[in-house]
Amino acid sequence: MSGKRRGPVLAGVDVGTTHCKAVLCTPDGTVLAQAQRRTPVDASGHAHDVSRLCRAALEALAACTAAAGCGPDAVGITGMAETGAPLDADGAPLLPALSWSDPRPAAHAERLRREHGAAELHQATGVLPSPKVPLAKWLWLSEENPEVVRRMRTWAGAADLVAHALTGAVGTHATFAQRTMAWDVHTGAWRADLLALAGLDVDRMPTVHPPGAPVGRIGTATAAALGMAPGAPVVVAGHDHLVGAWAAGVRESGEAADSMGTAEAVVTLADAAPDARATGRQGMSYGRHVDGVHWCTVAGMSSSGALVEWFCDRLLGLAHAPPDERYRRFAALVDQAGEGPTGVCVEPYLYGRSAPHPDPARRLALHGLQPRHGLPELAKALLEGASYQARWMAEVQGELAGGPPHTVTLLGGSVRQRTWVAIKAAVSPWRTLVCGAPDAACLGAATWAGAALGLDPAALAAARRPVDAPSAAADAYRHVYRTVFLPTVTAPATASRPVTDPATGADS
Repeated sequence: MSGKRRGPVLAGVDVGTTHCKAVLCTPDGTVLAQAQRRTPVDASGHAHDVSRLCRAALEALAACTAAAGCGPDAVGITGMAETGAPLDADGAPLLPALSWSDPRPAAHAERLRREHGAAELHQATGVLPSPKVPLAKWLWLSEENPEVVRRMRTWAGAADLVAHALTGAVGTHATFAQRTMAWDVHTGAWRADLLALAGLDVDRMPTVHPPGAPVGRIGTATAAALGMAPGAPVVVAGHDHLVGAWAAGVRESGEAADSMGTAEAVVTLADAAPDARATGRQGMSYGRHVDGVHWCTVAGMSSSGALVEWFCDRLLGLAHAPPDERYRRFAALVDQAGEGPTGVCVEPYLYGRSAPHPDPARRLALHGLQPRHGLPELAKALLEGASYQARWMAEVQGELAGGPPHTVTLLGGSVRQRTWVAIKAAVSPWRTLVCGAPDAACLGAATWAGAALGLDPAALAAARRPVDAPSAAADAYRHVYRTVFLPTVTAPATASRPVTDPATGADS
């Protein structure tokens, strides 16, 4: 490759639900190049052609090497959890990659709950039965397509598939294994009894490598096709939300991350595992952080950025508009809504609520609409509802951990919506920080790639800035959170709660 450089160059790849992203950087986090490609998905929205998925990720990586004029000395890969594909003995996919969002295994998730106990499964594996966990997918496949299960030599998650495309080897990280419902988070081993439910065994699970240990090295032909030198180690860095949190500096007990993307995850760190039964009752998962040392509690909201996408598609007619145009139009609309709470309380549940107080039947609902409200207020109210929900998740995690978080760091693509960030800071009683890196998960993956070269993965931390809300806005938003949002979302779904209009002081 052309171009002079000093010291190693690291690559991070993020195989996300919406985009496959890549970054090339130095060990101190200086970005040399970045690129992204749309994540391919089939017409159902719940499956990914494996070759196209890998091609999108590798095209983003190749675009980075071309732009920087040099290839990486190590590659780290992160991505969405639960999405994966069965591979045969030759490493060929037997099916498209089944997305975490695929609803078809729902009956088998319920079977796990009914026959083996949700609390008992959660105690051992850290996750609750749901259609997205791979164990439910494997049970579904064993019934619907037993030949696939018979021929399956191993399972590869989304990040594992890209690592396999680079190296020819299949391996994974504990933070992916602990999302399968077949990994014991306490012993750090596959559960043979749970795998046997689907006709599988430990030998047909991917090797789980220690943090920073390479799955393999880039082969000569693959390296030539990507425009880089062969032999670079490839590391599966772990679950994207956790890898992004690491890059953002969320590494110690009492710190929390709010990872904002299509879906949203709130992650709180602790030195010890939380009380499993209490955590399970709140619909939250738990397991190890990417360092393999700290524990983390994770709460998810499936409709975060998805709320904005829904609004742009359904109410603004922008389904086919370029992403930048969609976000620009949405942001301009929000700016028209003015300062302070809108007076509209949104229950931000397009697909039910998983945590806290799980309620899968809960759906998107609006309360307190006034004649004065229009599209600007509705757009901003979506951001308010999602912000209230994120505070609620972090607040309950704090209760489980014995105290509220010291800081909550916001990261992910949605932090570019400045009004959303301002609302989050106003709603929250703790110190709010914003990660300055637009692709924190990519940087985190690159950091753990560096570990394969002997570099300290703690050496790189993306810049964070504090966000302070004006006291009047903070008082108003926190009052609405306590007196309107929480009573509304914890009431029976058929109830309509009064909402005080901040413009008039009257109940609607």
